[in-house]
Amino acid sequence: MKILYVAVFENEGKSSDNHKLRELEELGNLVFPYNYRERARVLGGKNRDVELLNVCKLFNPDVTIFAKCNTISINTFIEIKKISTTFYWFADPFITYNQKEYLEKTKLCDYFICDKENVLKLAKTINKNSLIIHDGYDKNIELPKDVSKKYDISFIGNLYNEKRNKIINSIDKKVDIISDAFGEKHSIEVSKSIINLNICTTDGVSDRVLKVLAARGFLLTDDWEGREKYFEDKKHF
Repeated sequence: MKILYVAVFENEGKSSDNHKLRELEELGNLVFPYNYRERARVLGGKNRDVELLNVCKLFNPDVTIFAKCNTISINTFIEIKKISTTFYWFADPFITYNQKEYLEKTKLCDYFICDKENVLKLAKTINKNSLIIHDGYDKNIELPKDVSKKYDISFIGNLYNEKRNKIINSIDKKVDIISDAFGEKHSIEVSKSIINLNICTTDGVSDRVLKVLAARGFLLTDDWEGREKYFEDKKHF
């Protein structure tokens, strides 16, 4: 299958689109990766959209995957839909998703994919072909690491809201906060930890959950809507 993949491919180890691209290729697809954000920096938004449409016409894909693709015009989506089947992939939380631009693109594309239950509920009201696919992890680098334990309890991420700070402060043991771990380093820090915390901030599984489990870490988490569909309490974490 020929796939035009319109996403952000810089920040190796941070952007999940990098390993999704590799997975699509490993499955035998011919994939053309188009970095919409970088091309806009080089060409400007309008010229970027013209280039993207021309790439689509020349490549003639069976499928086009749009990953968020903020600032790409609705008209570009319409024209590309005339050439190929379109998928709109949106991994951000509901607070980001619930905007006119993203809702219009959800309605327009043939299929919509997200990884949050509350995003899915809204998407289904405007596109019946909406489904959840979890954001996943990089199977090539996010693996168990043979390192010594360093932390009793760790949280990999940032304490950017009141809920996270309140939970961390309620724990009577030291919690090491690790805010600069991405890609392989994330798995190393997981492997150094006896207990890995997850604190949900939206209705859906964080990629932290999948990355910790991939590295065989012991995960302690609060609950989230829809968790029981995919994970069993006291078995997976």
